[in-house]
Amino acid sequence: MASEEPIRITYLINTLGVGGAERGMARLFSGLSPNRFDVTVIGLATRGGGIVDLLPDHVTVIDLGMDSPRDATRLWTVWRELSGTDVLVTSLYHATQVGRVLGTLRRVPVILSWQHNERLDSSLRQRLFGLLSTLDTTVLADSEAAVTGAVESGVPPEKVHRVPIAGIDLDEYEPVSHGPRDTVTVGTVGRLAAQKNMHAVLDVAASLQNEPLEFRIAGEGPQRDELEKRIRAESIDNVTLEGFVDSVPHFLSGLDVYFQPSVREGLCVTVVEAMAAGLPVVGSAVGGITETVVPGETGMLEEPSSTDAFVDDILELSTDYEMRATYGTAGRERVAEHYSRERLVKEFLEVVEQNVPNSRI
Repeated sequence: MASEEPIRITYLINTLGVGGAERGMARLFSGLSPNRFDVTVIGLATRGGGIVDLLPDHVTVIDLGMDSPRDATRLWTVWRELSGTDVLVTSLYHATQVGRVLGTLRRVPVILSWQHNERLDSSLRQRLFGLLSTLDTTVLADSEAAVTGAVESGVPPEKVHRVPIAGIDLDEYEPVSHGPRDTVTVGTVGRLAAQKNMHAVLDVAASLQNEPLEFRIAGEGPQRDELEKRIRAESIDNVTLEGFVDSVPHFLSGLDVYFQPSVREGLCVTVVEAMAAGLPVVGSAVGGITETVVPGETGMLEEPSSTDAFVDDILELSTDYEMRATYGTAGRERVAEHYSRERLVKEFLEVVEQNVPNSRI
């Protein structure tokens, strides 16, 4: 693709926090040439703002800082920025719905909306996502599970394009060195919300209090207080709530096993990151996790409610460091093959090249 002027991309996203969708966005833009693309990222809400530090310097960032619907007047900034935009990319539910409408009214030539989950958290949102997809040029789905979810919401199948948003640079992840441990550390990263099923981590930890195991949970969210109260009330003293961590790769480097008991997922970038760090994964057999984790090769998968099965898996891995090492090596190789930054950039550019008007190519 060649043009006299760079293709102008506006990327509208819910927050400037550091969740999986935000980190994938940062990796994507780290792989795009500033000579070919003029990129502006607009975050509806700040939520920590940590993703700004991960974005390349050539990306312009606008933080609307919206805390409530009363702040909707700040969307005027989005309207203004969409003038002259060639490609609008939306990510996460609220930004997607707002972006679709404003982008259409502003006559943005190409609108690409990400679907990051196998399904949204309510049937109403799921239906609305499908209804407004008529305004999209293409829906980007980050996993086969997300493809299915988009189609089930009403998006025509021919309009959905699978583009895994992981974008991993393996050089950023030092592979864990597995060996005998006096205490084996099991960890997880994610928003402390119902979708991530962090209470299952406490269930498993409570069942294994007499074993040489410790559990570390990284992340913040609405369930923080209730998780803390449960830990105190039940004296689950082998669990630590780490809160927000500045570096996911650094956090992962201190683990022996990665645990992801989510009740629903799209790609689940943190699972891919754990594999990049050479960690075996014990996870839920839901959504995109079933695409990234190969049972008996890179980890073990169970139903989200199967506490006993999770306990057995973690106990088996904790006592067999050679199995941990074998799974970890295979996981890292799988990331290199399927979830690299080069692959993310290539597949994203294919969608852009297929849809940008010919006069701009």
